[in-house]
Amino acid sequence: MKLSGEFFRARLIKRPNRFLAYVQLEGSLEEVKAHVPDPGRLEELLYSSAEIMVRKELGTERKTMYTVVGVKYENNWVNIQSILSNKLFEEEFKKIPFFKHYEILRREYTFGSSRFDFLMKNTKTNEEALVEVKSATLVKEGKALFPDAPTKRGARHVTELREALQKSFKSIIVFIIKREDATSLSPFTEMDPIFSEELKTAKDSGVIILAVKCSYDPIDKLELNIEDEVPVIL
Repeated sequence: MKLSGEFFRARLIKRPNRFLAYVQLEGSLEEVKAHVPDPGRLEELLYSSAEIMVRKELGTERKTMYTVVGVKYENNWVNIQSILSNKLFEEEFKKIPFFKHYEILRREYTFGSSRFDFLMKNTKTNEEALVEVKSATLVKEGKALFPDAPTKRGARHVTELREALQKSFKSIIVFIIKREDATSLSPFTEMDPIFSEELKTAKDSGVIILAVKCSYDPIDKLELNIEDEVPVIL
């Protein structure tokens, strides 16, 4: 997926709250405000002096002229734009073997009290599927962990996907790990034991749980792409 916009290298100075950062653009002594588009804690990524990538926002009435879009962790760039996960899936879901015979019927499909990212259909069996896409950025010793902050909404999604199985839907969760250095994905039990337990129960009930990792190049290619599927370990 091609990335659009004007991007600049920068250093993080401080992050007073989850959605705001003060950054210093490369080659400048000026301190500017930037929006952080991921509500997660991101403590292992957004620390003082971290190398980051920001996008300049033009023609908006926002209080911040820049958005933090990427963070460099060791030798890997990590994309933290959670809003891009659905767009990436929509463009590249055919790269995931499970979806070989699927097509998207509708975006933001309401079931129960939740709105799921996609309603899809298997073109060979005509079976319809509810698909929820989750964005993961935290990786420890090669293992991607989700969530990096407690998520009641995420737990509710998992519960209702399990309930959708009783209504003849296939239910699918896709974790998109927006970095290259993950070899597997697991629920972050210590961070959110309720979500972790719901995920395990959902899998036992028949919910399909998939995870893929991405390549992210915010400098030369300006691309974010799904690369490989990785195992989900519960």
